[in-house]
Amino acid sequence: MKYLLVAILLLASGCAHAEPPATRDTQADTAAARQAVDEIVRTAARIDNSSAWFEILRLPNNVYAFWEPGHVEKVNSFLIIGRDKDVLYDTGMGIGNIRIALDEVRSAESLPDKPLMVINSHNHLDHNGGNIEFPRVWTANDPWAITRLTKGVPAGEAGGFTGYWDQLTRHDGVSPPKDFSPLTHAIPPYPENQIAFLEDCQVVDLGDRTLRVIRTFSHSPDGIALFSPEGGLFFGGDTFYGADFLVTDIRLLTEDLRRIEHLPVAWHYASHGTQLITAMQQGQQLATVRRMIAGEGEHGHSSFAGFQMPMQSLDGVTVTIAKEILLY
Repeated sequence: MKYLLVAILLLASGCAHAEPPATRDTQADTAAARQAVDEIVRTAARIDNSSAWFEILRLPNNVYAFWEPGHVEKVNSFLIIGRDKDVLYDTGMGIGNIRIALDEVRSAESLPDKPLMVINSHNHLDHNGGNIEFPRVWTANDPWAITRLTKGVPAGEAGGFTGYWDQLTRHDGVSPPKDFSPLTHAIPPYPENQIAFLEDCQVVDLGDRTLRVIRTFSHSPDGIALFSPEGGLFFGGDTFYGADFLVTDIRLLTEDLRRIEHLPVAWHYASHGTQLITAMQQGQQLATVRRMIAGEGEHGHSSFAGFQMPMQSLDGVTVTIAKEILLY
């Protein structure tokens, strides 16, 4: 029955090259829904760890968030627990040791020591910084991704990210390690022979739940979102984390949204900021972005790290074009 359901959902999203059935978004993004999700996050148990860098939350559906609120990115990595195998979706910034933190969570929560599959949602430096702590990582088979992994990010001005690492933020109970410095922080090159690849529509079986790979291309060419039909869990990486989209090409965004338009998302785990957000209303956002392409909406600019980026807003959706930053 489980695999029949997976097959139906593959058809619904186009993985089997079929037209999706007519459907609607499964959850209205109302104030009440937002309040309920915010309350789940606010009351989630925090798991002690020795790093002082991660705030670790126990979330519904056997998911743990490794949050890094001490940096402006406020990035989340997720440990997804399965019966036979676990998945770590991203490894964070590398400022704190996520491998040690993960082991401490297993101990504190009495989680069995099972095989772990590390999947990079994409290979920007705030999502693969802890890869070196693991003997194998899975990513998209894309030349840009392989280059980013195998080159790493050098320390200091040679890496070009000293100012980026320096953007620390105050958060109660969280501080960077004593030996952290924006001048010396680096992401080590990852050995190419330890990289494995996931294909579009591939199903990762954890024993009691499955995760389907959905390739995305608008935020970076190597994007991987994950969807679990058992409960409607969705992990959108940086392609999907709300109504604000940071993309290389707005037309690629329409293709990404089209592919998830009919997914019955009940739980959306976000890779930045608050760990859970209300379901995305993907169909509505797709229609809005198409109207933007047709010329509707307000035009402006956003700035980051000295870059000026064109931005377009319409009906609560914002799309920023940041190709130069995203394809560093």
